[in-house]
Amino acid sequence: MSEKETKQQPVVTEVEKTTHQSTEESAQVKAAYVPVESPGQKKSKMWMYIAAIGIVAFTLLVVFFLLEKEGRSSTGVFDSYFAAQENKAVVAVVNGEDITAGDLNTSIQQFSQAAVAQGIDIENPAVRADVRNQALEVLVNTVLLKQAAQEQGIEVSDQQAAERLDTIKSEIGGEEVLLARISELGLTYADLEEDIKEEILVQTLLDSVFAEAGIEVTEEELQAVYDAAGGSEAGLPPLEDVREQIEAQVRGSKEQEVIDEYLSTLKTDAEVDTL
Repeated sequence: MSEKETKQQPVVTEVEKTTHQSTEESAQVKAAYVPVESPGQKKSKMWMYIAAIGIVAFTLLVVFFLLEKEGRSSTGVFDSYFAAQENKAVVAVVNGEDITAGDLNTSIQQFSQAAVAQGIDIENPAVRADVRNQALEVLVNTVLLKQAAQEQGIEVSDQQAAERLDTIKSEIGGEEVLLARISELGLTYADLEEDIKEEILVQTLLDSVFAEAGIEVTEEELQAVYDAAGGSEAGLPPLEDVREQIEAQVRGSKEQEVIDEYLSTLKTDAEVDTL
């Protein structure tokens, strides 16, 4: 008994003690009979306690869940759950194939990093909206091209994917840099391997499309681009010294035109829904 409880206990007189003693003896006689619970009753009572505890725990869990969902609590218990659910949300459907918010967020991050590298202010609302639209369009186009490649029976071997991965490691500065890079984007090594296979699949398709289009770069086109840039009068190196760069630029421009036309054809027969 605590000191506080002792102070609060009333003083008992001798007469009261005698009365209490008699009452206690009577109580002891009554207490002498204690009903004996059967094993079944004890077990039943035990499960009642467990069920009660379980109900309370479940109720608290639901409360925390709803509070965090409404932004009224920040325990952090469900942060990863909500993030996972948000990433699973479908933002577009291309011929029955889903594009998730997770895919879009990764694409947006890649576009944003490229924009920052070019000195573009990605905090500008208009820029952010443009980045999102471009990121989503690239994802839709990629799915369309991948589906077209699969319909043509194009396949990618593990050897091709491994060789491409080695090339990427070499270009980016080694495996550690590559791992850090994919971690920044919230990807896994398995995601990277899958992306590489898709890249090879799409590129193989496009190579056949370019070949069919018969893309050529003429001397007149090279000279026109060189002159438009100011030529030697603007202090540029002689045309022969920059021929490869200009040819790559012109070829790239023509290839993009072919891709745009090909995608336009694919979209004519496709079902694309953005949500």
